[in-house]
Amino acid sequence: EMREVALSAGSACSSAEPESSHVLRALGLNEERIKSAIRFGLGKSNTAEEVDAVAGKLAEVVARLRSASPLYRMTRQQDTSGGLGELEHRTASSG
Repeated sequence: EMREVALSAGSACSSAEPESSHVLRALGLNEERIKSAIRFGLGKSNTAEEVDAVAGKLAEVVARLRSASPLYRMTRQQDTSGGLGELEHRTASSG
């Protein structure tokens, strides 16, 4: 559905490496997030309208994939069952 968009998995600094990106790790992302990262290629000729169109299409695709995923629904139910998420828990504990 996004055939005209330049994207790839991982970060530019690790595209040829089998290991996860040290840059994404340094940003504090966990291994699951790092492995699910996507990178968009933009050039100086891209317009704001093109970027907006891709962002809108990406949101549609993500919503469709999430609605089709029993694992995503199960994870969301666990996240909203009254417990704190990892980041919220760390913030609440330190404050």
